[in-house]
Amino acid sequence: EGFDIDLVKLIARELGVEAVFTNASFDGIFPALLAGKFDLVASAVTITPERREQMAFSRPYYHAGQLIATRTDGLAVTGFDQLAGHQVGVQINTTGQFVLEKQAGVAVRKYNSIDLALLDLQARRLDAVVTDAPVLRYMIEQSFDDLVPRGEPLTQEYYGLAMHPAAGDLRDAVDEALIRIDARGEYARLHQRWFGTPGRLPIPDAGAAGTALSTAPELLPALLRGLAVSLRLTLLGLLAGLPLGLVVGLARLNSFRPLSLLAGAYVELMRGTPLLVQIFAIYYVLPALGLRLPAWPSAVIALGLNSAAYIAEILRAGIASIDVGQMEGARSLGLGYGQAMRYVVLPQALRRVVPPLTNEAIALLKDTSLVSVVAISELTRTGSELAARLGRPTLVWPAVALFYLALTFPLSRLAQALERRWDTTGEKP
Repeated sequence: EGFDIDLVKLIARELGVEAVFTNASFDGIFPALLAGKFDLVASAVTITPERREQMAFSRPYYHAGQLIATRTDGLAVTGFDQLAGHQVGVQINTTGQFVLEKQAGVAVRKYNSIDLALLDLQARRLDAVVTDAPVLRYMIEQSFDDLVPRGEPLTQEYYGLAMHPAAGDLRDAVDEALIRIDARGEYARLHQRWFGTPGRLPIPDAGAAGTALSTAPELLPALLRGLAVSLRLTLLGLLAGLPLGLVVGLARLNSFRPLSLLAGAYVELMRGTPLLVQIFAIYYVLPALGLRLPAWPSAVIALGLNSAAYIAEILRAGIASIDVGQMEGARSLGLGYGQAMRYVVLPQALRRVVPPLTNEAIALLKDTSLVSVVAISELTRTGSELAARLGRPTLVWPAVALFYLALTFPLSRLAQALERRWDTTGEKP
């Protein structure tokens, strides 16, 4: 529910059609509109010159602006220039992001939705959040009573209903419907219901030009930065997952049954729940228990714990594949269990599991795309942002795919080469 949704229902009634709503992530909503997935977007979309070049807009239906929120015991700021040196959360591809990126010294963290930014502000990971004034005031009133909006809106913006650039007839029909809804007083009553005061449609020309806010970054440098983040996350996840996976794998083979069952439960838990849920649990649930971790440690821990479960099973299978006579022979020569495992069994097992471990590294690289939920801009998040900002998803997403392929293809070939060289199947080539 919401003001936009109720307004669209009234417009649909005026047009004699039924409104069918589709919930979509804001960072992908404009590419989906341009691809014809739906007819219009009603999601507090600010009219800007850049967006007008890509899409058709209805007449403005709401006068808004960007507003700052902090904790009640936090920063008493009233302007963007006072945010320098602070961590500030925004929703990706919104005018709040574009405004703050022009402010020197502001550390901007981009979230998939503004409620996640407000949760981080509440958890003291952020110093402030900037977003649309009506959205911010409504969410604070509903769910965040320890947060407070500061001052008045700092920009002059207008919301419009976005449509495909070729949908001129639909745009004209929507504009006429808005005029009729306003003339009958329905707009004022709707405004009263959601914002506490009656309102009227803004003057059409007031939002026609909009404000130029975004600066499109160059495609290649931006994707390279995202790729570097994905690689760092992958390497750190493997560094955490490999030793833990080895320990868990050995525990799974241990004759002490409670230890084996505990290791098995860990593997089932990690493999049986989505990685995204694990990231959410570490980053958003642990603070309720008194453990507050920054985004990067949370992401690395989640990736490491998840990867360790798969690595443990790979290593367990590799060790179990070694003939029991190897261990018996080593023990008969006077080696202890630990020595036999270290010098005889593990070296052979590791040769057999290098190819599947390489495949696990590839899977982990692709899984890093999930950490965007904690405001880390890795390769997929960067691509999503660029596709929406540039309005060219057919250019951006193939480029993102090629970047991933440039990393995963050599690793796949390496795994195949090692498998052939070491003949892990036991057959001669």
